[in-house]
Amino acid sequence: MSKFLLLAFRNVFRNRRRTLMTLLMVGGGVAGLLLVGGFFAFMFRGLRESTIRNGLGHIQIFTAEHFQRDEVHVLDTGISDWQHVASSVRTGKHVRGVAPRIEFYGMLSNGVKSSVFMGSAVQPEIERSMGFSPRLASGNDLNSSSNGEVEALVGTGVARSMNVKVGDGLTILSVTADGALNGLDVQIVGLVNTGFKDLDDRYLRITLPSAQRLLQSDRVTNLVVGLDNTDNTDAVAAELAPQLRGLSQPMVEKKWIELAAYYKQVRTLFSGIFLFLGVIVFFMVLMATVNTLLMAMFERTREIGTMLAMGTPRTWIVALFMVEATLTGLFGAVAGVIGGNLLGMLLNVSGLHLPPPPGTDVPMAFRVLHVPALMIGSSLMVVVSLALASILPAIRASRLQIAEALAHV
Repeated sequence: MSKFLLLAFRNVFRNRRRTLMTLLMVGGGVAGLLLVGGFFAFMFRGLRESTIRNGLGHIQIFTAEHFQRDEVHVLDTGISDWQHVASSVRTGKHVRGVAPRIEFYGMLSNGVKSSVFMGSAVQPEIERSMGFSPRLASGNDLNSSSNGEVEALVGTGVARSMNVKVGDGLTILSVTADGALNGLDVQIVGLVNTGFKDLDDRYLRITLPSAQRLLQSDRVTNLVVGLDNTDNTDAVAAELAPQLRGLSQPMVEKKWIELAAYYKQVRTLFSGIFLFLGVIVFFMVLMATVNTLLMAMFERTREIGTMLAMGTPRTWIVALFMVEATLTGLFGAVAGVIGGNLLGMLLNVSGLHLPPPPGTDVPMAFRVLHVPALMIGSSLMVVVSLALASILPAIRASRLQIAEALAHV
């Protein structure tokens, strides 16, 4: 067996120029996949963290009723004893904080024009301590200790539609938990750019006490749990599940990935693009390798005839070609992994930046993450590709007639 492998190894490097070209092609394919996949991984991680920091949180807690029926009145499916639930959750491992939220709807007016809004009520100090903050286009964030005035943040689309700016006032109207109509005068302290035009045209954010006064209810819609690290989400969710089941009001927890629809759409899109690139590399390596191995077979026709004349089994001829192709794939994969990682390191220290993503004015850093699973997957792909590519030349070589092979010039 060792002599067989040694023979295959020598055959691989018999024509060094052709082998070098094959290794460059195979290694280039692996390196390209590592660079593209590493950049996509960096982009996915950045999008994940920005989605969480923009207020989604790592885990959200709702009542079971929230998903079983529609609300008849505002907050009638909300969490009643939310302070007790929050204090229970806050003691868990890796929990950075627990923020109550109220989601509500209504009308806002500037005295001349009225428009529908989608409101969110928060405790700004807790949100900031957890690293959650709105993307301000101008002005300041909310402050619970304001001098008696009800502060509000509105979307840039709302400000444009209502012709208001920071420092102006608006009146908001909403239906209370008892079904009555209530109003509240607010002062705009900041404009928010969420990156989504439809949301910017309806967005309004006030403090939790102001919303409870407007809606005349002490309930909250949900609790947002922030963790010290996103990788701990599954472990914390599993730890919280028994605690939530033991409460008087049935609760349901949702991890961030279950609520991040935009993140999942973007990841699915770019994963499809990466798969398409992988298929192209697969067929490129396959076709080029078939051509290289066929050339090697024609050059070694007399050698194959000699081996057959000496009694070498035809199955050994097939195995020899496949082992040579597999060794070429292994060497190419190693070269591609080393080259891809070196190029990735150079790109990471180069300080390259891409144009700002939609909805932001900050350039995006170009970084390549080193993903072990991607290295293993790309290497296996090219090894399998070359092994498959060797089947046709190997079969043709094994079917040569001894007399014709020895007479080949």
